[in-house]
Amino acid sequence: MHPYFATLKQWLRSVVHDNGAVQGEATMETMRRFRIFAGFTLLVNMGYVAKLGFFTGSQGSLPHVRWASAIGWAHGTMALAMAVLGLLIHRFCQSHVRASPQALVLQTLFACTALAFAVALSVIDQMVTTNTTNFATICLLVGMLSLMRPTWALAMFVGTYLVFFQALALTQRDPELLALARSHGLSAVLMSFVASTVMWHQYASAVLLRREIVRGNRALACKQSELEYLATHDALTGLYNRREFMRLAEMELVRSARLPSDTCVLMVDLDFFKKINDRYGHPAGDEVLQQVAAMLKNGVRASDVIARMGGEEFIVLLPSTDCEGALAVAEKLRCVVREKPLQVQGFAIQVTASIGVSGLKKSQRASIDGLYATADQALYVAKQSGRDRVEYLALEPMGIPMSLAD
Repeated sequence: MHPYFATLKQWLRSVVHDNGAVQGEATMETMRRFRIFAGFTLLVNMGYVAKLGFFTGSQGSLPHVRWASAIGWAHGTMALAMAVLGLLIHRFCQSHVRASPQALVLQTLFACTALAFAVALSVIDQMVTTNTTNFATICLLVGMLSLMRPTWALAMFVGTYLVFFQALALTQRDPELLALARSHGLSAVLMSFVASTVMWHQYASAVLLRREIVRGNRALACKQSELEYLATHDALTGLYNRREFMRLAEMELVRSARLPSDTCVLMVDLDFFKKINDRYGHPAGDEVLQQVAAMLKNGVRASDVIARMGGEEFIVLLPSTDCEGALAVAEKLRCVVREKPLQVQGFAIQVTASIGVSGLKKSQRASIDGLYATADQALYVAKQSGRDRVEYLALEPMGIPMSLAD
């Protein structure tokens, strides 16, 4: 196939796909428009019926009387049709948010009814005049109000013109005037089709653009959430990172100062972690960190804050927890870590942890940096005392570790 035809075929497929994608919204918009149009048309029809009911024509001329009677019947029939269709469309719009096959049927029926009315008025007008203005006006209104795919609109307007072409001969006997009226009708149909195509293209483009903007905003929101997560969490373990932990801990200390309560911090360090990396490789070491992080997270309360400080060090903030409770939690975590070897890449790796504990009594005040330094000092003591153990170090009243107060 020639590249030009291949490109054209691809473009046509894209157009058909886009048209199908917006048809539902277009139909619902058309239904809302037709609901208003039906009410307005009903008033106009009733006005014509009331006026033409007293029409006697110029000096009672029979052609004018027949014309007035036919126009009155046409408007009366159209009024009934608008009342029924308008009610059906109103009920559909109230009970449906999205389009359905029923909506497409109503849209088509309404448009065809309006176009049939346009043909009827023009045919009746040929009794006394060559006027086709009503036909052109109604066709243009249908083309602008009814959001139809171009192929659908083309079929509808071609069918309308064929009926118009044949029906005019019923009342217009002059060949020249008949040809003139048919040419006017053809111009009206062409303009209406162009208007319909333009309205459809503008609406479809607006809908597709709006959807693209919504998708873009959603993707942007997802990216923003992802960036916010990465900014506050450790990429390897999924725990809070150091900066976010410090921020949350400062907030907790402010809260505990306002509502006095004990607060404790645990510093957890895996023993001989460098040997694990050297023996099993860094990927295995990463998996060990992930498994230990999961165990630590499952071993504390949902209200506790746990973070990875870097390397093989973790930190846990225990709000509303005294030193006895913190020591119990630390001992539980130590036992959980060493309970059984971790299964990593086919290896059974035994891991132990040293834990330093420090805390603030509800009567004490200190910054998170001071509390962190005290827990780190307690961790150092645990390391120096043989590892795989828990050590506690209290703060002086001014927030200085007791072992450093000298």
